[in-house]
Amino acid sequence: MRIAAGALALLLLSSLPVRAENAMAGSWMIERADPAPWSNDTDYQPFRKAMPQYVGKHVLFEAKRIKGPALLACAKPNYAMKDYPADMLFQGQLGELEQRGGKKAEETATAMGFATRPVRTLETGCEGAFDFHMSDADHAAFALDNMIYWLKRDK
Repeated sequence: MRIAAGALALLLLSSLPVRAENAMAGSWMIERADPAPWSNDTDYQPFRKAMPQYVGKHVLFEAKRIKGPALLACAKPNYAMKDYPADMLFQGQLGELEQRGGKKAEETATAMGFATRPVRTLETGCEGAFDFHMSDADHAAFALDNMIYWLKRDK
């Protein structure tokens, strides 16, 4: 009986690190896409034509792979949860916008819905180098082609 209880405890504990290392573990739906704050009609045009390939689709963050549409799928992720300052969100694009004379990265991040700092970010280590920035425990965003795609955790 003790062996069975110990085995059960070990099994339960062994499943915890996946969630601890990856706060985004589980299923998410891409619910919308918005032009990125740094986008414009000349140098940083938002590529809206890709939206149907992503919006309404699900992304599943599993321990050993990511299932999802096109560029988000990954056979062997190397997850790392990091804390990012506002100027490093979306691979530094908010910081670059500020350096080009745009709004301050802090103001832009807050206006986008990132209310707290630092911002919890999942680095996937996959070929596409997508980072998923969490605005809270159930919402996250990533950038693609000067668009911001917003995900909501499936319940």
